[in-house]
Amino acid sequence: MALQSALLMGLAAVGSASYIPATPAPANCRVLPGDSDWPATSQWNALNKTINGRLIAAVPQASACHDAPFNNYNATFCAQIQAGWNETKLYHIDSPAEFLNMYFENYTCDPFTPRSKPCGLGNYASYIINVTGAADVQAGITFAKQHNVRLNIKNTGHDSENETNQEIFSYLGKSTGKGGLTFWTHNLKSTQYIPKYSSSYYNGPALKLGAGVEGFEAYLAAYNSGNQIVGGSCPTVGISGGYSQGGGHSMLMPAFGLAADNVLEWEVVTADGSHLIATPTQNSDLYWAISGGGGGTFGVVLSMTSRVHKDGIVGGASLVFDDSKVGNDVFWEAIGAFHTLLPNLVDTGNGATYVLTPHEFLTLAFTMPGKDLDGVNALMKPFLDDLTNRGIEYQYAPRVSASYYDHVSFYLGPLPEGTSDYAPFTGSRIMPRDLLLDPKQNPIIMNALRNATMTEGYAPFPCQAFNVSYQAHPDNAVHPAWRTGLSVCLTPGDWDPTAAPAAMQARQDYAANVLQPMIDAVTPGGGVYLNEANYKQHNWQEAFHGSNYPKLLSIKKKYDPNSLFYANTAVGSEAWTVDGNNRLCRA
Repeated sequence: MALQSALLMGLAAVGSASYIPATPAPANCRVLPGDSDWPATSQWNALNKTINGRLIAAVPQASACHDAPFNNYNATFCAQIQAGWNETKLYHIDSPAEFLNMYFENYTCDPFTPRSKPCGLGNYASYIINVTGAADVQAGITFAKQHNVRLNIKNTGHDSENETNQEIFSYLGKSTGKGGLTFWTHNLKSTQYIPKYSSSYYNGPALKLGAGVEGFEAYLAAYNSGNQIVGGSCPTVGISGGYSQGGGHSMLMPAFGLAADNVLEWEVVTADGSHLIATPTQNSDLYWAISGGGGGTFGVVLSMTSRVHKDGIVGGASLVFDDSKVGNDVFWEAIGAFHTLLPNLVDTGNGATYVLTPHEFLTLAFTMPGKDLDGVNALMKPFLDDLTNRGIEYQYAPRVSASYYDHVSFYLGPLPEGTSDYAPFTGSRIMPRDLLLDPKQNPIIMNALRNATMTEGYAPFPCQAFNVSYQAHPDNAVHPAWRTGLSVCLTPGDWDPTAAPAAMQARQDYAANVLQPMIDAVTPGGGVYLNEANYKQHNWQEAFHGSNYPKLLSIKKKYDPNSLFYANTAVGSEAWTVDGNNRLCRA
């Protein structure tokens, strides 16, 4: 009930009847509902006919909590929404108009505001195309060009920044845009196992995944073929969307590299409507850019083909310790030592996903492909011995899973949604290996992390240990900091949907202006993971891309010379600015 089919095209009036058309859009700006040159209902109907009824008029889920203008009020459903607003898959991921970042919803249709307050679209796109193939995208591109309509790309909306451009966390606001037309790729769910993919750059098993395939679906498809695939810790992230396009860290990356390193080809529709295959040998510049350069800007990805890896047993372990018996100084010294011991783990293809809090250290999982219990215990011994020597008590539980799918299900499940908490906003830092291993710099970094975790209003900091410097892969646009890093940590913040907007804005500002710079300052030569970042990240071009940015921008200009595709902080987004009415205008 929350989102109506565009066959009810009277809903187009929602975008226009509440305004009095008077003037066209300002010069060099995209049109918005209410402008005299906003497409007429008949024109939207014509587009809907062209794409065989796959146009959807956006109606926010929270309209069930308000009388006007959608006349959707339903007390029972409203109560369900309020109780489960953080249930990302039920109320956000599977809905075409929704996205995860509450900040970008802009409080215009909030389930927690009074029933009498009108439910406006705010920063929501106005219409969505339920993409089933290249023809739908091509029709949408043609329409947007003819009518000067803003375009967005959304898969699961995890990166309301990117696509996500097609997907990833709604940290950056990429998957939405006021008055926009969104390409919704979430229902491109096909999976095809290719036992013998053959090319000059790879020969072996692969999976072709539609852009809408989520992590848990990819894990299952790989498992059913006797393989494992690099995917994220949040099982509802779309593998082919912003996740892989932005790099894609994983519990498996110490063994097989980042998700982008495993991509063999992209199927994409570019701004001129061309339907292309991009590989390391065909449209190789586009392949390079999409593989790590971020989503939502080079084109609309329809599918991705990724290498997969033979399945087998996976060793795992959990480890928890705190400062209750030794004090906080010794506790954080132990965390510093933990980082110095990580090369013993990651340099042999094993990983650790762990969480830092002011007074407790815990792991989501150690991941050790091919290791039995003896192998797990041998790898863990240096960590445990160090804790014992410091007088720190710990809880340690090793385990061996029969497959990677079982490993994910145990440590991150239950699938499909898993247990990964959604953070409404976050920052991140790819921390250089040489600095974490430096006896002088390590305590400085730990002190910064210690102070950051103690900041009120911020959640525990999840981290992932890695070494992605040695795995063979085609050249790609992944930030060079990944190749010299040892761990990536996120700095997520809490969001209270019932709090005053100014208070939440202040928290977001603090993250960008104080917290992130605090950690950046002690990790020179590092970078920011573009899929999990603050939309106000300073100097984002350098932070997200490092030395790759000039080349990425040149490729953007080649395939999208008029900057048709825009996503906040995406490559080439400098060509646009957003005015006080959230209208997209040429910079």
